[in-house]
Amino acid sequence: MQTIPEEVIQEIRQKIDIVDVINQYVQLTKRGNSYTASCPFHEDRNPSFSVQSQKQIYKCFSCGRGGNVFGFLQEIEGITFPQAVKKAAEMANVSVDAYFDSNDSLTGQSKGEQILYSIHEKVSEFYHYYLNNTVNGEAALQYLLKRNLTQQTIDDFAIGFAPDNSQILWQFLKKEHFTDDELINSGIFYLSENSQQLIDRFHGRLMFPLRNMQGKVVGFSGRLMSEDTSKRSPKYLNSPETIIFQKNQLLFNLDRARLPIRQSNQVLICEGFMDVIALTQANFENTVATMGTSLTESHLKQVTKLAKEVVFVFDGDDAGQKAIARAFELSVAFPNNTFKSLIIPQKMDPDEWIQQHGSESFQKLIVQALSPFEFQMNYLKKSYDLSNQQELAWYIEALIKLIANIQSPIEQQLRLNNLIQEFNLSESLVKEQLAQANYINKKQKANQSSEQMQIVQQEAPQQTISAFNIKSERAFQAEKTLLACLIYYQEAWSYVEKMNDELIFFHEQSQQLYFELQHFYYDLGYPIPLTDVVSQITSPEMNHFLTTIIWEKDPMAYSDQIINDCLRVMNEEFVNLEIKELSQQMVVYRKEQKNNEANALAIKILQLTRQLKSNS
Repeated sequence: MQTIPEEVIQEIRQKIDIVDVINQYVQLTKRGNSYTASCPFHEDRNPSFSVQSQKQIYKCFSCGRGGNVFGFLQEIEGITFPQAVKKAAEMANVSVDAYFDSNDSLTGQSKGEQILYSIHEKVSEFYHYYLNNTVNGEAALQYLLKRNLTQQTIDDFAIGFAPDNSQILWQFLKKEHFTDDELINSGIFYLSENSQQLIDRFHGRLMFPLRNMQGKVVGFSGRLMSEDTSKRSPKYLNSPETIIFQKNQLLFNLDRARLPIRQSNQVLICEGFMDVIALTQANFENTVATMGTSLTESHLKQVTKLAKEVVFVFDGDDAGQKAIARAFELSVAFPNNTFKSLIIPQKMDPDEWIQQHGSESFQKLIVQALSPFEFQMNYLKKSYDLSNQQELAWYIEALIKLIANIQSPIEQQLRLNNLIQEFNLSESLVKEQLAQANYINKKQKANQSSEQMQIVQQEAPQQTISAFNIKSERAFQAEKTLLACLIYYQEAWSYVEKMNDELIFFHEQSQQLYFELQHFYYDLGYPIPLTDVVSQITSPEMNHFLTTIIWEKDPMAYSDQIINDCLRVMNEEFVNLEIKELSQQMVVYRKEQKNNEANALAIKILQLTRQLKSNS
């Protein structure tokens, strides 16, 4: 890979807005001149992540992370700086292909990961071609079309078909120079004990590529066309887990649905990818699905950063209802989001309902989606015999606990009034029970908050500004002002060049950042302002420090006096530090009865004190 010229990087920065980019990953809310959100890099229930459009930087005031658009893409995607530039260039419609060789790692993966990504991409293309362009794939293609999937949908999701004869795919991949060990490691092939040949574990199945957040194929799900499972073959077969595929972390279609989710501020979560495909074809493009596993908190973390409202679209059968109940239990950990459940009549799944009743009918079901309390009230009712007084009491107690979990005080009061009226209960008794439930909830939340704080402290970078050993707040503020002048003004560098002595900062971290700025300004020729060096400094500590200065310090009218004042304050703090150290040593001498030495230090302290007064 060639070095990407600075002017190209500048062009990309000028054509892209960091707000638009970050808005694709988290839900930003405009607050004054900035945008805020929950930080995508750690658990953040009180939004502490902020983005400034004017300065084109972001910063989390909790974990300390910060940087420009390239730095954000590096952090959120786990990619290198050159690849972050490439990704931003694609968003800005700027071509940088000339600076990347075809064999370059685009995401900073290991060699093994690169090979697996390449195999999966080639296999996905092969399956899709085999479905659409061969005689042997014709039956599978007709099967999909008869299920009312359009050719456009088949192409959009790159649906394919795996030949019954595994040798066809094997020979294709051997021509691409993949080894047998690499094919086995991909999880697509296994070694037959009888024939000692590599067998495509998906042979004879309809194939659905599984993509990660970056849109890369990481695995497959194969579906039998026949409903006959008497041969002990599962209807659906997923890729085994590999270094690039962990099915309990993956949400099907999230790479394609991310922007529609952000635009609608709503995400529909289904149980299976066929539901997602059917709903997407019916123009519900904000739809994702778990991969045959139960919904996890990790799944919810991914979608709650993108949308305010989460709607569970699970099957209407008993298993689906249990899954919804479990999903609502997980949702309690996300109080800033709204969760609902879509109930499909007649115990149908979304695909069946769309086929029989159409998209308009399904939209009505979304509008009528139940709140957690409404769903759980109906769900709990099935577990109790309400004709039995004891079980009726248990049912009411369970409802009171549910009411205590409602975030809105107004909704809580309305639910409480309905409960009192429906069961003809004493208002004082019910409120007493609610108060007890609220007390228990508060204790639990306090414990969770304590645990959460520990998690944030563990996850957050240790090299943040708050972790700096700031010996003098006065000197630290002067240093930040001086560094800001060097970031924004050519005149500041000219002034420093004329100084007789080397510029020495009071704090080590300020000195290190000064050296970093020197390197980019003199050695690499970066232009003023030096805001573009954000995210290119390799030290996270220095990068976060620089982001903080850019965030806090707006460009001001430059004057040499500003530099003089900063240098004076820093010098005074050096003197104060010397006085402090001498005073401590003098106390030691007094205790040791070394009066001559102590007196000499007293004179020195007096001289330094007079020096401070004369300079003020």
